[in-house]
Amino acid sequence: MTSLSVSVVIPCFNQGRFLRDALDSVFAQTMPASEVIVVDDGSTDRTSSIAASYSEVTCVRQPNRGLAHARNRGLRQARGDYLVFLDADDRLLPDAIAIGAEELDRRPAHALVFGRCERIDESGQRLPTVPPPPFEGDAYETLLRNNVIWTPAVAMFRRVTGGPPIRFDPAVGPAADYDLYLRLARRHLIDGHGRLVAEYRLHNGSMSRDAAQMLRSTVSVLRSQRRHVAGRRAVGAWEYGLRGFQHHYGDLLVAQIRSAWRDPRKWSGMLPAVAVLLRYHPGGVVRQSGRHLLRLVARRPIPRAPRSKARARST
Repeated sequence: MTSLSVSVVIPCFNQGRFLRDALDSVFAQTMPASEVIVVDDGSTDRTSSIAASYSEVTCVRQPNRGLAHARNRGLRQARGDYLVFLDADDRLLPDAIAIGAEELDRRPAHALVFGRCERIDESGQRLPTVPPPPFEGDAYETLLRNNVIWTPAVAMFRRVTGGPPIRFDPAVGPAADYDLYLRLARRHLIDGHGRLVAEYRLHNGSMSRDAAQMLRSTVSVLRSQRRHVAGRRAVGAWEYGLRGFQHHYGDLLVAQIRSAWRDPRKWSGMLPAVAVLLRYHPGGVVRQSGRHLLRLVARRPIPRAPRSKARARST
C-alpha cells in the first residue's frame, strides 16, 4: 500500500440527494482517503448540512460559480499527493483509491491514471454499459478521438506534475475535465489501467443531458486544440473527434428542438439552442433539414400525368 496521501474532492451544487451516497462510497474504501473535501457551490438544498454530518469531512462553501471553479477551490484546499475528483452524483467502488494509488505508484512519471466505470440510474441500479475501447497508442491522439475518461471519478491525478499546476478552466464549461485531460496528455504521460473503479449516475439533472451546453463546450475544447495538432494521424484523430461530438450532441439537440417545435409556447426558449446548433454544428442543420425535406417529399402523393385529350389515329 502506498505511503503517499490521497485527497478526494467532491464539488456539489444542489445534489444533496446524492451526496450521502457519494460520501459513503468514499468511507467504504479498502484504502482510506487522507482527506475528504466537499465544496458546496452555493447550494440551496441540504448539501452543507449533509457534509457537516460527517466529522471527517471538510466542507468549503462558496457562492455559486460553476463546477470548474468548485473543483479548483477543492484543489487549492487539498494537501494530498494524489487527487480524486468525485462528482456528487457518482460513487466510488470499494477498491478505487487503492487501485488508483497502486497504478500511480507503478508509474512515477505519469501525471494521471484512469480506469472504467459502470452506469447507474437515479436510484443507483446498474445500467447496461459498453466499456470504451482500450487505451492504446498515443494518449493525446486517443483522447482527441474520444473522451474515454467518462467521469473524473475514474481518474487519479498526481498533484505535482513538474509542469503547470493542475487547474480546470472555467471558461470551457462542463467539458473542463476533458480540456484538462488533453492538456495533461500533451505535456505528460497518462495511462488507462482498464480496471473498474466507479459508478457514473445518469439522471434528469445530469449536466450531460443538456445537449446545447455539451455541444458548445466539447466542440469549443476540441477547436482550441487545433493549433497543437500536427501530423496526418493527429489531424485525423482531431477531425474524427470533432465530427463525433458534433454528431452526438448535435443530433440530441436537433431532437430536442424538433420536440419543442410542436409547442408554440416553447419556441422562444429554443432560439438560444438553435443559435448554438448553427454555430457549433452547422453541418447538422443542413443534414437534418435535408432529411426533413426528403420525408416531406416521400409522404407527398405523386401526381398522375394528365391524360391526353387527343385520341390516337388509327392507320
